[in-house]
Amino acid sequence: MKQKPTLGMKRVLVLLVVLAVTISLSFAQGAKESEKVEAGPVSMTIATWTSNADQIALLGSFVQNFAKEKGITIEANFESIPFAEYNTKLPLELQGSDGPDVFWVLETAAPAYIQSGLLAKLNESMEAYDPADFSSEAMALWTKNGDVYAIPFSTSPFFMLYNADLFAKAGAKNPDQLIAEGNWTWDAFRTVSKQIKDNTGVWGYQTVDGQGYDARILHNLSPIVRSFGGDFWTEDGKILVNTPETVKAVQFFHDMVYVDQSVVPPGNQSDFFAGNAAMTVGQISRVSKLDAASFAWGLAPMPAGAKGNAPVIGQAAIGASARSKNAKLASELVAYMTNKASVTAMSGIWPPARKSVLDSEAFLSSNAKVTPQQMKLAVADSIKTGRVLPSHVKYPQIEVESKMSFDKLWKSDADVQSIMDEVAAVYAKYIK
Repeated sequence: MKQKPTLGMKRVLVLLVVLAVTISLSFAQGAKESEKVEAGPVSMTIATWTSNADQIALLGSFVQNFAKEKGITIEANFESIPFAEYNTKLPLELQGSDGPDVFWVLETAAPAYIQSGLLAKLNESMEAYDPADFSSEAMALWTKNGDVYAIPFSTSPFFMLYNADLFAKAGAKNPDQLIAEGNWTWDAFRTVSKQIKDNTGVWGYQTVDGQGYDARILHNLSPIVRSFGGDFWTEDGKILVNTPETVKAVQFFHDMVYVDQSVVPPGNQSDFFAGNAAMTVGQISRVSKLDAASFAWGLAPMPAGAKGNAPVIGQAAIGASARSKNAKLASELVAYMTNKASVTAMSGIWPPARKSVLDSEAFLSSNAKVTPQQMKLAVADSIKTGRVLPSHVKYPQIEVESKMSFDKLWKSDADVQSIMDEVAAVYAKYIK
């Protein structure tokens, strides 16, 4: 009997159509850059997925410093789009006449944005700010045929944040103690997560931002999958999401959720930052959420698997809209916001892509809440050996459609292999 589409499935299908139309329109319309700057105060809209007041204020200071150097007035409007909606809402806004002038771009969607024609070229604007200071690896996602379309401001590895008080209460060794023993592995992670849940009643682990079953599926699974020797897909189009290594890693996490019952499950709002879980995945930009923490905490690199350490890096860039009526000024602003001075000021929040800043002692001491040793082990060293999440020109469609299959994982009796086969079939439609 044919399954009747659910309301959720219908919404997903509608969204797929919207995404396809959006990208098609982008190709058809192309860039509409303008060299003319508005007379009087210039209004600039800057889209991000952060709503942190301190971070917005820092970005705003760059805008005003840039305006001062240019001898103009810029009225900056920061639009904070929730992360879960970012890759679907922003492309639609950019099609309109009042879309953002400057915006953040996620690594997973980089190829799609570049191919769409929505990003202005930045080569000329970068010339004044030592473009050679960016490594070729850091720029790889954001460059095509020698042209730069966005500039990374954050090359930030994921690491483990932990509640030291809960570990002590449970009588469990914390990540730093396990590192000292040479035993910080996914197996040890699973053991202490269950020990904490059994001994304290508090969850051992919360997925990244609590969104590991939804908007951050790849962020959640990639560190485990890659350290087990698996992956999702490769740059040359090989699909690995249903290989034995990947399936074993996904089964490992699934068992933590439904067999051990040590992980905050889907639909449960328990939050690490409120003391309701012993560990979570974070980045330097998340450390500020611990300002008011009522518990002692620490951070450590991600655990190792059968294939050793496999750090996952979240990379984000700033781009300028090719359709902005002030596209040239927006491009210059992007270059200014990623110059050495700006990157240095941001480095305690968003680890830099500029070599001169990343290799500096100042970077290791750039966040007062993180020790230089922690910054080196969990951030700087991981940047050098880690890889970004997989990306593809069709990623918006891949993300939306594959989620319909991933959603089936979150049941206690889920057949992980068959579900991963379903995901592989979705990938095969787009990744060639």
